[in-house]
Amino acid sequence: MKTRILIVDDSRVMRRIIRQELEEAGFDIYEAVDGLDAVEKAGKIQPQLITMDVDMPKMDGFDAVYQIRTELKLMNMKSDKEIPIVFITANDTLEGRRKGFEVGATDFILKPFLKGEVAASVSNLLNSDGSLQGLRVLVAEDSNLSRGIIDSILMEAGVKTVLTVNGCEAFEIMKAEEQNIDLVLTDYMMPEMNGDELCRKIRSELGNKLPIIISAKSESSSMLELFKAGASDYIVKPFTKEELLARVKVHLESRLLNRRLLKQVYDLKRLGKLKDDLLSITSHDLRSPLNGILGFTDLVMQDKSLSDRNRDFLQNVMDSGDFLLNLINDILDLGRVQSESHELNMLPVSIMDLMESSLNTVRHMASPKGIELVTEILCDEPPLISGDKNALIRIFNNLLSNAIKFTPKNGKVKQIIEETENNRLCISIIDTGIGIPAASIPFLFDKFSKASRPGTAGEKSTGLGLSITKELIERHDGSVEVTSEVEKGTCFKLLFPLQKTAQIDQEKKIPDKNKKTKSQKSTHCLRVLLADDNQMNTKLAHMAMTRKGHDVSSVADGKQAFELYLESLKENEKTFEVIFMDLRMPVMDGIEATEQIRKYETEHEISPVPIIALTAETGDEWKSKALEKGLDGFVSKPINIEQMAGIIQQYGRQ
Repeated sequence: MKTRILIVDDSRVMRRIIRQELEEAGFDIYEAVDGLDAVEKAGKIQPQLITMDVDMPKMDGFDAVYQIRTELKLMNMKSDKEIPIVFITANDTLEGRRKGFEVGATDFILKPFLKGEVAASVSNLLNSDGSLQGLRVLVAEDSNLSRGIIDSILMEAGVKTVLTVNGCEAFEIMKAEEQNIDLVLTDYMMPEMNGDELCRKIRSELGNKLPIIISAKSESSSMLELFKAGASDYIVKPFTKEELLARVKVHLESRLLNRRLLKQVYDLKRLGKLKDDLLSITSHDLRSPLNGILGFTDLVMQDKSLSDRNRDFLQNVMDSGDFLLNLINDILDLGRVQSESHELNMLPVSIMDLMESSLNTVRHMASPKGIELVTEILCDEPPLISGDKNALIRIFNNLLSNAIKFTPKNGKVKQIIEETENNRLCISIIDTGIGIPAASIPFLFDKFSKASRPGTAGEKSTGLGLSITKELIERHDGSVEVTSEVEKGTCFKLLFPLQKTAQIDQEKKIPDKNKKTKSQKSTHCLRVLLADDNQMNTKLAHMAMTRKGHDVSSVADGKQAFELYLESLKENEKTFEVIFMDLRMPVMDGIEATEQIRKYETEHEISPVPIIALTAETGDEWKSKALEKGLDGFVSKPINIEQMAGIIQQYGRQ
């Protein structure tokens, strides 16, 4: 059953604003148009909370609250303190607050209020268990009588008090026990240091945000000046027990709420860190054994004496391993995309270059099925958008590979690039595939969507690719729409903010090892240094490279790699021509070993040896760190024999 809230305000517009906010928060709302109406409806509705305007015809808010408290008591429905009553008023004066608390108000909200302020205050009051047990209030009061009364009232409510007789004594206790004090209640007029000075000193020297309530006679100082000094609230002497408890309770419960929120934030950050750590561990500890499974299977399959039957068995192993690898990659990518620590490197990028790169990536999927890949450009000039190059490539790779997967043999996949009237770039990826049932489209981007299914050639899907794609599109301030017709095809339409006038930033002029000329490529057998603490991976890589005729030396940590590199320099003909370096190793990791090598090369004016990170780590932070520390390339495990051979030829010295 929903919590019932009675809104009392003579303004129809204001009632509608408050009602909308509270209904969105899940409350059951009733309305009253003035004080008399409120008194009548409160008895019938029995609300669990009331919001009350002050200035209203027939009966104002003060009289209405007094009548409601009195009648509910007489009806033995609720005690006068169990139903919170919140004044929402534009006429917020010291006298008004004093009168409001006297008649039974629980809290005040000043009009105009911020969106969410009413709902937050209401939720706080309703969710409070009403207990102040164990909280500590520092009381600074020079009057023995007043100090004794305050102490008695607060102790009765379960609040622990720390009693002082002036501001100096109170400040010294604050310095010593700052973390153990939940609220300061100080008199204004005191010897040695008054309440105003104490408040300013706490705020300026301790920077403490805990609530401070100043009590004084109304003529002692203006409320405005005290708030300027840093006071959280102001209470006029003489005050009633109920008024003091109401003021203290509101601030202490707010402090408790802030503590809970801070703890939740801390817990969420800790969980986020744990998730990031888990992703890193998953990346390394799952991909490493997969490197062995896929690598040794690939080696065995190259045996020409292998029977067709056994080759089919091994192909099943390869297919299962590839699917598992894709699933791991998708889970890791999704985790990174959703992580708070994952930041996109937003730069002006050419869509034409990205689309061409993606087409080249997926051509090997289209070729066996005879699928035609077409690009249609309807722009007057090469379009630019602001985006992360790697993330955008992932988007287009996912959508193009998906289109190919669900398109039968001899079909067509078309890309159309055009500008829209509202200065956005539209990229449509259209296929002539099997289409998507209308009932499945709303679930298409869900994780492990029930819309996921095998491709036309039996291609498996992890069920995460489209979810990752949508996340990345939205992080680029873009959107995606899907239209489809069964047995006719599907269209994914992407919209991104267009950046017409931007110039593509030139990246740092670091030689691109992926663009070596033919004269730079090595065509002979090379001396290779392999540093990896995983024996299985070392054995696999060693076999793969020696089969291609390369001379391979293996070590188990970065320190050994550096020492063997130095030893190789003694004889020029034995100098290593390429180094493969795992990043995670005992004694000295791959990044530190690379730093040592680069430092030695610089000091002795030696031509740099190509160093390639061969690792199970896939995160962008690892890539950035590796390249920053002097590695020339970054290759993720698992890697097959042909890839290894290509890398050696690409990076190896003459």
